[in-house]
Amino acid sequence: MPHKKITALVTGYDGFVGPYLAEHLLSHGRRVLGTMYKGLREIPPHPCTERNRQKSVIILPVDLVNYEDVFKIIQEVQADEVYHLAGISHVPTSWDNPRLTFSTNVMGTVNLLEAIRQSGRPARILVVSSAEVYGRPDPLDFPTRESAALRPDNPYAASKAAIDILAYQWSKYPGMHVVRVRPFSHTGPGQSPNFVCPGFARQLAAISLGIAPPLMKVGDLTVRRDFTDVRDVVKAYRLVLEKGASGEVYNVCSGKSRSMKCILQILKSFSDKKVRAETDPARLRLSDVPETRGSNARLKKVTGWRPQIAFSRTLRDLYDYWLNHAR
Repeated sequence: MPHKKITALVTGYDGFVGPYLAEHLLSHGRRVLGTMYKGLREIPPHPCTERNRQKSVIILPVDLVNYEDVFKIIQEVQADEVYHLAGISHVPTSWDNPRLTFSTNVMGTVNLLEAIRQSGRPARILVVSSAEVYGRPDPLDFPTRESAALRPDNPYAASKAAIDILAYQWSKYPGMHVVRVRPFSHTGPGQSPNFVCPGFARQLAAISLGIAPPLMKVGDLTVRRDFTDVRDVVKAYRLVLEKGASGEVYNVCSGKSRSMKCILQILKSFSDKKVRAETDPARLRLSDVPETRGSNARLKKVTGWRPQIAFSRTLRDLYDYWLNHAR
């Protein structure tokens, strides 16, 4: 007898990672449904959405803060896998509106987990936390392991620490299979220019095309981040949901850190323009961690995953994406 096709539900399909994850799941034979925020009229532009539309990703408008809304979707979808990506992910936004951040991230997660529990559906659930929960780690403890203390130092990180703990608690309910991931920084084409790598790439593309002066506005170039290509990250999500232990947590990271100065230099090498950088106070965070660098040893051991895409290629793809966008 043929195997039943696995049904996967991706919350936050209207975000940056969701369409990449949906495309990856489709390539592995899943039937894919994605949620979008009920207040949106249409899915924002993204490199994957047209391809996903042609392969029949089903879009479901939902307000995750409304429990009845969520329970109805869970009952209708009958998903075998749930990938919970939805939420506010921009740190400056969380400083500006912490109440909205907590309402969306924390209560949205509670509603989703409880709706699945109440439905009685034996779904495998992946809850996406964040490496931001580690806050300012001790450099002597690098690379940061999953056993490190949670020290969130901004409202977004605190909300992610809360859902991280909630996901662990819900994994203790009978019949619930809940796995957590803590992704470190990741980027790729389609990410908002409010984030550092696409922000750099968009400015440089405009300069290269002669539609902006050869001056880039930057934040603190000394900070170092552990970056992974989003296309590698979504592979990790699928593998860890398939092979990870319920209640367990896994870092998703490259294990290497790069300075913003290094990232800027790589991007500038793609352009034939001579570009100057200038610090913009508006791009400096209220609280910034000097360096993040994680250990992916647990993830590798359980799934065999490792990053495949060179970060120079990630940055080149970002630059080309913004060149085409600017044109």
